[in-house]
Amino acid sequence: MKTILSAVLFAAVLLPSAAQLRTNGYSIWTEQRVAGGLSSVSGWFALESFPTDTAALLGIRDRQGRHVAVCVDRFGRLLLGSRQGYRPLAGSVNCFSWLHVVIDMDGHDVLLNGRSLQATAWEELSQHDSLTIRAGKDFTSRRGWGYDLNVINGLIDGVKANREPVEAVILHADVGRRLQQKPRLAVPESHFDYAFSRPRYHLLPAANWTNETHGLLYFNGRYHIFNQKNASNILLRQINWGHFSSPDLVHWTEEVPALKPSEPYDRDGIWSGHAVIDGNGIPAIIYTGGAMPHSIGLAFPLDSLLTCWRKYEHNPVIADRPQAYSRTDMRDPYVFRHQDSWYMIVGFGIDSPGTPHGTLLLYQSADLKRWQYVGLLFEGNPQRDHSGRFWEMPVFLRMGKKWILSVNRVPERGLPARTQYWTGQFRHEKFMPDNALPQNLEVVNRLLSPSVCTTPEGRTIAIAIIPDEISPSANRENGWAHLYSIPRQWTFNGRKICQQPYDGLQSLRTDSHYFKQTALSQPLVISKQGWQKEIVATFNPKGKEAFGITLCKNPDASEFTRIYFDQRSHELVIDQTHASLRQGIPNTVRKDAYRVAPGRPLELRLYVDGSVVEGFINGEDAFTTRIFTASEHSTQAELFASGPLTTASATVYDLMPAPVRTNF
Repeated sequence: MKTILSAVLFAAVLLPSAAQLRTNGYSIWTEQRVAGGLSSVSGWFALESFPTDTAALLGIRDRQGRHVAVCVDRFGRLLLGSRQGYRPLAGSVNCFSWLHVVIDMDGHDVLLNGRSLQATAWEELSQHDSLTIRAGKDFTSRRGWGYDLNVINGLIDGVKANREPVEAVILHADVGRRLQQKPRLAVPESHFDYAFSRPRYHLLPAANWTNETHGLLYFNGRYHIFNQKNASNILLRQINWGHFSSPDLVHWTEEVPALKPSEPYDRDGIWSGHAVIDGNGIPAIIYTGGAMPHSIGLAFPLDSLLTCWRKYEHNPVIADRPQAYSRTDMRDPYVFRHQDSWYMIVGFGIDSPGTPHGTLLLYQSADLKRWQYVGLLFEGNPQRDHSGRFWEMPVFLRMGKKWILSVNRVPERGLPARTQYWTGQFRHEKFMPDNALPQNLEVVNRLLSPSVCTTPEGRTIAIAIIPDEISPSANRENGWAHLYSIPRQWTFNGRKICQQPYDGLQSLRTDSHYFKQTALSQPLVISKQGWQKEIVATFNPKGKEAFGITLCKNPDASEFTRIYFDQRSHELVIDQTHASLRQGIPNTVRKDAYRVAPGRPLELRLYVDGSVVEGFINGEDAFTTRIFTASEHSTQAELFASGPLTTASATVYDLMPAPVRTNF
């Protein structure tokens, strides 16, 4: 992500919209030195999100370091900043609206949208020498995790150094008219280095940080899914509930966030949860309040498009964990209906001496508003099942005659996060597993935290996070972190969850190229160009020959990734030891057990989209990986085998982009 310090916005007149500067919340702002003798400074601003830490919309500083700045904190409250610290101003701001700010040097006042904020007097600035005007970043220094934390995320326009009366400044800015206009806060491609690796038909936010999805549901003819979103930085901080909607699970629109931190119980973040439709047909959000101790909150929509929500006035509906337990970090509620009652499970862990383990708290309610603690739904045994000491993002749903319980174990030393699930029965408010040992949702561990819903046609659809797992510096270059899977259809065959790509993705196919069955005595090149592909390869393996596909190979073979089935060790291997020449990209090998059925063809279906690859084996098993190449030309794909006997055929589809629109 390029840092931009611009001086082009300072002019004698309001610049046209083409000159607007789109900031990103951590590295883009603007400043310029001007001659003294000013009556005021002014400018237009529009925020997409509140800053990670207190940031300045507009400020001015003299050569002695005295300064005054109009600042906004992480809750949208306005503050007056100076060398003495911050003092509250009489007002707050909203995101997604134009704001006109004037610092009146003559009158020692601050005006927002033409109205005085009744600022208290500030330290006099010397105007005998030049002054520095800065827009978008505070004059103080506050950094964390390699980022500036006091930068706004939004638009800056028409910053001016004025020598005319403040009434003339407001008139010439045409404040009343522009306040009626909607700012366009779309993020330009110039914010992304390595833009070719940014997916084009997968679901992901406009920029910056995201983690888990939650609350996938269908309402009033549209699908909705929510996500953990920090639009202000590439950090797990200042978490809002982002919101996307779609008519078909393929073409998505990013809406304004559904919820943001505002109350004592959620001031440290609107953390993960669930969304359901109650017995009266009204959607409801159930979420984790991120302040300690963690709590559970409830919210209801104010419109049929689900773009505006209100927090339930009697939140939190669960104020704390059961008092019998010492941990205070319960989180990630999941709500389901069973036999005329609502039930909620919440991720938790028990710190028992010697055997800390994950578990799920179970609550019951008649109306989603009043909850009673029932007990523990189920407990793990990490010494036997490797399920870890704390569980996140649970899913509990019925498929056929079985109940599926899915959890994320949290990472700990030597044990990465992973989505695991059990099958079994729900009896007497307890989960009874068929087997003590869970199954893995993916063959090779990458994808996490599925959000699941039932379509109007009765199909079970899941969308999950696919983490980047690259260095912070590489994320900063990219300008974003993490994305979501294509929609996957789940079915249950009596033993396990079977995963297939959602068939609506076929609408993205354009050109196709077929390669007839060929012996793989040498690699078979099936694609040379393009970052958006669907590849369907059918292998006829022979003996113990390894076989698979090479992806993202550049012309001099200095970058490539190999995905193959090792029939001697009975493993699926993702070999990325030569995947990238970029700094901060782990070049590693991941593998896990997978047994190829002898004497049978194997179908491997891959969805390649920039830096993400999702794979499906025989319409049952799935895996995911990420490939962040340095070269835009690392696009060749080829089938291979370790011996001359294995044969393969393939169809390669070019896929058109399905870009996520922004409704802001």
